Amino acid sequence: MSELIYTFVASAARHHAGVTCLDGMRLLAGALHPHGVKITWSVSPESARLAARELTDWHNAHGDDVAVSTPDLTSGIQHRLSGSIDEKKATLAGIRKEIRSALPWSNPTIASGNHQDPDIARILDDLGFDGLWGFCWEQIEVDAITDRGCPWGFYYMDPADRLRPAQGRGVIAMEWTARDLLKAFHSGNPCLYSTDPNDVARGGICSWENIDYWKALADNYLRNTRYNEQVILLQHQEAHETERNEGWYCYTNEDIRESVIMLEEFVKYIKPHARIMTLAEAARAYRSRNTHTASSYMLCEDIPHPPPNPDYTWNTCPGPWPKTFLHYDRGAQMIFIDGQVQPCCIRNYARAWNTTDYYREPHIPRPRLLRNTRYHWNREIEIAVESPAPMPYGLALWGDYSLYQIGEAPRLLEAKILSRELLFLRYDLLPGENRLAVTLQGK
Repeated sequence: MSELIYTFVASAARHHAGVTCLDGMRLLAGALHPHGVKITWSVSPESARLAARELTDWHNAHGDDVAVSTPDLTSGIQHRLSGSIDEKKATLAGIRKEIRSALPWSNPTIASGNHQDPDIARILDDLGFDGLWGFCWEQIEVDAITDRGCPWGFYYMDPADRLRPAQGRGVIAMEWTARDLLKAFHSGNPCLYSTDPNDVARGGICSWENIDYWKALADNYLRNTRYNEQVILLQHQEAHETERNEGWYCYTNEDIRESVIMLEEFVKYIKPHARIMTLAEAARAYRSRNTHTASSYMLCEDIPHPPPNPDYTWNTCPGPWPKTFLHYDRGAQMIFIDGQVQPCCIRNYARAWNTTDYYREPHIPRPRLLRNTRYHWNREIEIAVESPAPMPYGLALWGDYSLYQIGEAPRLLEAKILSRELLFLRYDLLPGENRLAVTLQGK
């Protein structure tokens, strides 16, 4: 059965003058635990010791878990792992050992932070971690993080390049907080169009109990369980941003109350439709189903919302935008606009990543329809594509193909009929003219 998996992560690694963000942790726990939410707390050794009693109680009563925050966060300053791979590995192993000492019940298999380290996939794999949380789909420069090019949700990291999928299994890259895929891509502002409560509140598109935008975003994710075995919806809030402490003044008390009410309203809405898991449980569920990165098929509709606050959303187009289909697999990520057969964006994972293209193919060839012949109970389609170079490619044939199933189709790598919406065909192009033919058989 297809399922929507919901996870909630709270960053709780900060400490200052012998105090950690316990007030914020208690506020989040009090809001979410009554609704069955298991919280994954991202902790440092210091915060694990300072909050050991509460974390243990929440683990026993509600199934909460911890992730290893690496590098450590002290007084708001991020200390990156440094040195050789062996030195980094020893540092991270030591941090995990300290957390285990503070929380003897814990067996952390998820790391968080420092995901931009080029060695991190190898380090975590060697240490037996299952996942690394914190990837930011389509993000450029915000919080000094540029992850544009990576897939959304979950994928197995390539040890040589953290932002592209491995060909087989590996450490699971986990998204920081789920994005509105359509708006994040088209607007260029993925941080605004996300499940982060402070960002949507500052942007003016959600407030207090008024979270219709979030509810529609969740509906988009839920609808896409039709086309995927698993759809992952991750959400995050910082515990230190849910309190006022002299070590980290972030938001006013009113901002904090608003963000917690928004989170509570959201989990009440999504709870009947989702399996609520910790990050470690979600990683096990993903690994149990997938021997390699699962292909993802996401069809998204534009969500109306109140006019955004221009002081926070400067230089951001609010839309509206057409329906958009997004896909990724081990070889590529592709995005299609309603009615257009060729993708408007191809991120080719065989290309080298850089801060100019982010794997993007600079020239996307246009297809030519050669024939679309309908018989009594089948259909033959042939399309020609002139390609300047080898590249991954896809075709989105918009329309109702629900009466058919895929028949003979030379060179076809994979296909998906999104019932009553479109037919997706995935190919690898060769240089020159490519004749792509597919037979559709009536069911």
